[in-house]
Amino acid sequence: MRLHLCAMVALLVGCTAPPSSPEVPEWPVASTPSLTIGSDDARPGHDLSKVTGARMQQGVIVVANSGSNELQRFDSTGKLLGIEGRRGNGPGEFTGNIGLSPAPGDSLYVFDNENLRWSIHDASGHYGRTLTGGAQALARPVLLYHRAMVRTAAGAPVPAWMLALLDSLPESAPGSPARQARVDDLGFLWIQDSSSSGAWMVYAGGGAPVGRVALPAGFDLFQEGRDFVLGRALDSADQETVRVYHVARPTGLTVAPAQPSGAVPTSDAASKSSMFADINGIMTAQEMFYANHGAYTSNGDSLGARLSSGAELVLTAGDKRHWAGILYHRASRTTCGVSVGFPSPEGWLDGTAFCGR
Repeated sequence: MRLHLCAMVALLVGCTAPPSSPEVPEWPVASTPSLTIGSDDARPGHDLSKVTGARMQQGVIVVANSGSNELQRFDSTGKLLGIEGRRGNGPGEFTGNIGLSPAPGDSLYVFDNENLRWSIHDASGHYGRTLTGGAQALARPVLLYHRAMVRTAAGAPVPAWMLALLDSLPESAPGSPARQARVDDLGFLWIQDSSSSGAWMVYAGGGAPVGRVALPAGFDLFQEGRDFVLGRALDSADQETVRVYHVARPTGLTVAPAQPSGAVPTSDAASKSSMFADINGIMTAQEMFYANHGAYTSNGDSLGARLSSGAELVLTAGDKRHWAGILYHRASRTTCGVSVGFPSPEGWLDGTAFCGR
């Protein structure tokens, strides 16, 4: 009946179906990893503990194994090539969470959040020098912007189109997960609105996404390369592994031309003090929750904390070892965050709140 009606109306005013939105191309991810480091493998170096980062460069995979305070180097077959670092406060030694970030010339920036310092290492993880300026020597690689956690290279400017894109996306509903965004090795922006789905939308500039990448459940992403993703996953026995999966990225895609960097606001002065007061209250509530339950919570409603700033709380993690969360003030679009325990996002200081970058 509707088709006949549509045909009749078409004779008078025209009748067309509503335009359908273009389908986002899927970038297929291999069902099995091309490389696994860790698990029950008896080879040297495969007993991983508290892995906080990994990067593949020039055919070498550098794994930040914070449990042993080491950088471990593996070849493309998973063979251990060598170990750099040990526990301590001297050059090239570590005591806290070890974060990795790409540096110019295929080098690596390495952050130790207990020694409060950045150091530079070559592509194989060999220590070069410690940067002056302590924890503030480089801008944080994980910044906060418009209710999102944005992962980029340490100290690297954020292109203006990326911030404009984050501003253009629909506002997340209160109570929804924090938006995650990552800049890949080729300069594309990956965005995820819900970690439970494992799906990332990939953007090459303003406008529609150019790809969709669905990653395995429970896969913590460390690096997005030209044709691979690298990250951490637990095996069936809850042992840590580092895995590499092949990704079929279409050829011919180019990222937006170089643009001026965008300014990441640190905070709205009128909101910052009250948001920091709320964060202090949340930290106290989390410690009380831990005392009663033996773990931190990832459910903000479980804390019963009263927020006077008008901001909304989004807890991004909560378990026996750590918790992390952000506060988002919708009126001013100020985003502040804090992390306590192990692991923490790269460049964040344990128990120290901040806004923006």
